[in-house]
Amino acid sequence: MIEINGIDYPVRFSMKALKKFERKTKVNVFALSDPSKLSADACSFLCFVGVECGSDFEGQDFNMTLEEFENHITLAHVTQCFEALGEYGDQKKA
Repeated sequence: MIEINGIDYPVRFSMKALKKFERKTKVNVFALSDPSKLSADACSFLCFVGVECGSDFEGQDFNMTLEEFENHITLAHVTQCFEALGEYGDQKKA
C-alpha cells in the first residue's frame, strides 16, 4: 500500500501492468533493479501502473489520470513501488 493524497492504494504488478509499462517506456521490466537507472517519466509510469493494477485487483476506485497522479507522488513513492516490485521477484517457487 502507498498513500497518495491522503488515500491508501494497493500496489500490484501483474504481467498486464508490466506489459503496459514496457510498451510505453520501452524498458524491459526484467532488467529493472534500481530506480536510479530510469527516467522520472518511467518511474512515475511504473508507479501508476502498479497502483492502477492493485486498485483494480482489490476493487478499489482509482480515477486519477497519469498527470494527476504525478502531481501527488514523490521519490519516496517510487522507492515503495520498487520495493513492491522486488517482492514479486523474491517469492520462492512452490
